Amino acid sequence: MTPKVSVVVPAYNLDRFLPAALDSVLAQDWPADRLELIVVDDGSTDDTPQVLDRYSSDPRVRAIRQENGGLVAAVDTGLHAASGDYIALLDAD
Repeated sequence: MTPKVSVVVPAYNLDRFLPAALDSVLAQDWPADRLELIVVDDGSTDDTPQVLDRYSSDPRVRAIRQENGGLVAAVDTGLHAASGDYIALLDAD
Protein backbone atom coordinates (compact mmCIF):
# COMPACT_ATOMS: atom_id res chain seq x y z
CA MET A 1 0.00 0.00 0.00
CA THR A 2 1.25 3.47 -0.85
CA PRO A 3 1.80 5.57 2.28
CA LYS A 4 0.04 8.88 2.68
CA VAL A 5 2.37 11.90 2.67
CA SER A 6 1.52 15.18 4.38
CA VAL A 7 3.47 18.23 3.26
CA VAL A 8 3.33 21.09 5.76
CA VAL A 9 4.13 24.57 4.48
CA PRO A 10 4.26 27.44 6.98
CA ALA A 11 3.81 30.78 5.22
CA TYR A 12 4.10 34.37 6.34
CA ASN A 13 4.09 37.17 3.76
CA LEU A 14 5.49 35.00 1.00
CA ASP A 15 2.81 35.51 -1.66
CA ARG A 16 5.34 35.92 -4.48
CA PHE A 17 7.06 32.60 -3.74
CA LEU A 18 4.14 30.48 -2.57
CA PRO A 19 2.77 29.40 -5.99
CA ALA A 20 6.11 27.88 -7.02
CA ALA A 21 6.38 25.99 -3.73
CA LEU A 22 2.83 24.65 -3.89
CA ASP A 23 3.02 23.79 -7.57
CA SER A 24 6.21 21.83 -6.93
CA VAL A 25 4.42 19.66 -4.38
CA LEU A 26 1.36 19.14 -6.56
CA ALA A 27 3.54 18.16 -9.53
CA GLN A 28 5.10 15.22 -7.67
CA ASP A 29 4.56 11.76 -9.10
CA TRP A 30 2.49 10.51 -6.15
CA PRO A 31 -1.09 9.27 -6.06
CA ALA A 32 -3.41 12.22 -5.48
CA ASP A 33 -5.38 10.34 -2.85
CA ARG A 34 -2.18 9.69 -0.86
CA LEU A 35 -0.97 13.30 -0.74
CA GLU A 36 -2.12 16.20 1.38
CA LEU A 37 -0.68 19.69 1.29
CA ILE A 38 -1.29 21.74 4.42
CA VAL A 39 -0.42 25.42 4.18
CA VAL A 40 -0.49 27.41 7.41
CA ASP A 41 -0.88 31.13 6.77
CA ASP A 42 0.62 32.62 9.89
CA GLY A 43 -1.25 35.94 9.83
CA SER A 44 0.13 37.23 6.54
CA THR A 45 -0.55 40.84 5.65
CA ASP A 46 0.27 40.48 1.94
CA ASP A 47 -1.67 38.55 -0.74
CA THR A 48 -0.95 35.11 0.72
CA PRO A 49 -4.67 34.49 1.46
CA GLN A 50 -5.56 35.32 -2.15
CA VAL A 51 -2.86 32.97 -3.42
CA LEU A 52 -4.25 30.19 -1.23
CA ASP A 53 -7.76 30.86 -2.50
CA ARG A 54 -6.55 29.94 -6.00
CA TYR A 55 -5.77 26.44 -4.70
CA SER A 56 -9.03 25.95 -2.79
CA SER A 57 -10.59 23.76 -5.47
CA ASP A 58 -7.80 21.17 -5.22
CA PRO A 59 -8.86 18.50 -2.69
CA ARG A 60 -5.21 17.83 -1.81
CA VAL A 61 -4.72 21.38 -0.50
CA ARG A 62 -5.84 22.53 2.92
CA ALA A 63 -5.23 26.13 3.98
CA ILE A 64 -5.24 27.03 7.64
CA ARG A 65 -5.18 30.69 8.61
CA GLN A 66 -4.14 31.78 12.07
CA GLU A 67 -2.98 34.89 13.85
CA ASN A 68 0.74 35.49 13.60
CA GLY A 69 2.49 33.30 16.12
CA GLY A 70 5.81 32.74 14.42
CA LEU A 71 7.38 29.88 12.51
CA VAL A 72 7.27 27.31 15.30
CA ALA A 73 3.57 27.97 15.95
CA ALA A 74 2.77 27.65 12.25
CA VAL A 75 4.69 24.38 11.94
CA ASP A 76 3.02 23.07 15.08
CA THR A 77 -0.43 23.89 13.67
CA GLY A 78 0.42 22.09 10.44
CA LEU A 79 1.78 19.04 12.23
CA HIS A 80 -1.38 18.76 14.32
CA ALA A 81 -3.51 18.93 11.16
CA ALA A 82 -1.46 16.34 9.24
CA SER A 83 -2.86 12.86 8.79
CA GLY A 84 -0.13 11.27 6.70
CA ASP A 85 2.06 8.30 7.43
CA TYR A 86 5.00 10.55 6.59
CA ILE A 87 5.34 14.29 7.08
CA ALA A 88 7.52 16.60 5.02
CA LEU A 89 8.20 20.22 5.92
CA LEU A 90 8.62 22.67 3.06
CA ASP A 91 9.49 26.35 3.31
CA ALA A 92 7.12 28.57 1.36
CA ASP A 93 10.01 30.35 -0.31
